[in-house]
Amino acid sequence: MHQEIWQRFINGDEKIVNSLPEKIADSWQICYANQVDPYLHKPRKVMTAQELKSQREKHQELIQLVKKEVVKLQNHLEMKLPLFVLTDEVGNILWRDGSPRSKGYANDIFFQEGSGWSELGVGTNAIGLVLKTKSQEWITLDEHYSVASRSWSCAASPIFDEENQLVAVLDISTYQNNSSKDAQLLLGAVTQKITNTIIYRYLERKKSLLYYVVKHSEDELLCDEHFRIIYAPDKYADEFPVSDDIRRYLNNQLIYKQEEIYVDEEVVGYRFLLNDLSSVQNSFYYTGVPSQNENYQKFLKKAVVFSTSDLPVHIYGETGSGKEIIAETIHYNSSKKSGPLVALNCGTLNEDLLESQLFGYAPGAFTGADSKGHIGKIEQADGGSLFLDEVDSMSQKMQTALLRVLEDQQVTPINGLPKKVDFRLITASNHNLKQAVTEQRFRQDLFYRIYVGQLTIPPLRERLTDIRPLIRDFCARKKWIINWQEEIFQVAKNYAWYGNIREFNNFLERLYVFYSSERPSKQEICELIESGSLQTLDIKTNSEKQAIERALEKEKFHISNTAKRLGFSRATLYRKMKAYNMK
Repeated sequence: MHQEIWQRFINGDEKIVNSLPEKIADSWQICYANQVDPYLHKPRKVMTAQELKSQREKHQELIQLVKKEVVKLQNHLEMKLPLFVLTDEVGNILWRDGSPRSKGYANDIFFQEGSGWSELGVGTNAIGLVLKTKSQEWITLDEHYSVASRSWSCAASPIFDEENQLVAVLDISTYQNNSSKDAQLLLGAVTQKITNTIIYRYLERKKSLLYYVVKHSEDELLCDEHFRIIYAPDKYADEFPVSDDIRRYLNNQLIYKQEEIYVDEEVVGYRFLLNDLSSVQNSFYYTGVPSQNENYQKFLKKAVVFSTSDLPVHIYGETGSGKEIIAETIHYNSSKKSGPLVALNCGTLNEDLLESQLFGYAPGAFTGADSKGHIGKIEQADGGSLFLDEVDSMSQKMQTALLRVLEDQQVTPINGLPKKVDFRLITASNHNLKQAVTEQRFRQDLFYRIYVGQLTIPPLRERLTDIRPLIRDFCARKKWIINWQEEIFQVAKNYAWYGNIREFNNFLERLYVFYSSERPSKQEICELIESGSLQTLDIKTNSEKQAIERALEKEKFHISNTAKRLGFSRATLYRKMKAYNMK
């Protein structure tokens, strides 16, 4: 009877469903309105192998519970060709078992691990109904919407967590018979038992966590295993409300370290260490990611001391170390902060372009010039600060012109008249400026004009603990909620990061693109780091071989430790040793 109704309905007779049970009629109409193909033989959504692996890891405890209960359940049921299926909270199949013949028939329609078995994914089915109603459901063969599912009858029941949130659905399906109907009563009892076990285990973990709370430091912020805040120090209670998800606050500058809390080798929660609000980085303007490294803290203090004067400051920092951030720190903590901060990278322009950009030009100064003229960066910085990056790349002519500006305190645009200027000069380079003077590539008199206050930015490899806050900051900016930040850190800390923060952020961007919704292995993280790294390419062959030999000796020929010291993966180290005929 239902077969004829189904045929008429998919051919456009929408009123025919009025003869069906209300929940089935409603579901068919939803499927029809959302253009679910009644003839589909494959779900709309199938997870990748990595996504499935990640979800199975997340629900590992639940899967083990279900396996145990299904074994007992099978001993009390007499069904023809049964199939047992467990899905997550949105209908993705995490696990299945049952009759070998049933599994074979199920494979033909992708009714298997990794498939999304929601209402809109495969049409009307028992799992999809449970996801909507949050109650036990049963569907006979021809009440299904898609052809593929109409060979099955299905009983499904919800599983809840300690907050009464649906976390999974357990389904029993039988092939070309309705014997699954007889399993409903026992199925409901099993899912209730599993729910009770989940709640009991949660309460046991919470009891262990509360016991930890009694002994913990008052400056710690504590969460349960679901990252829900259960305790925050009184002075921070308004910033971190109890029961909120801590991952919403991971960009908060108060948080600087995350650690797991173990009881009997089981993770029962997380503790977050908090900064003191009176710390150095909270006492002045600084847009960089907060650092816990002592040397970097000292460096910032020195930068702030220089900012209180009007002395020229030269910043030395390796590529990607954040020279722009330090220039901003100096400017916005100085007496010039109400004026503009004007920046120019001298290394990106040829001599003529640099001259016109830096000094400006009068109307009609040269062929192709703007008829209104152009105000140069020096004049734009009047009353504020001028930041010249890669200043060592200036030609001798431009060095002479800049020196004249600093001596006369006035700038002369191309074909224009002199103008008085008052600005704070901040320069930067990623090469040794003293060496440039020695090699006569940089004027000595200009060197003494700009090298009054000198700052050297500590490279990232000398403050590897700062990788953690960099990861947290990136995740917060991307609104990327993951529970494997610590795994990123454990891998990343073994690399030298010669491209510094820029290289590290580039790696995080790649990681986000490839693994935004799944969890990579350690090897996959290593590969993404090495795919954008030049650290093994910028060493001459002889010196690289010597570096490897020295590292092997220092690490007593322990391959893993040697690889870590050099910033290589084990595979890379073995490859290089083979290339250099090293045993």
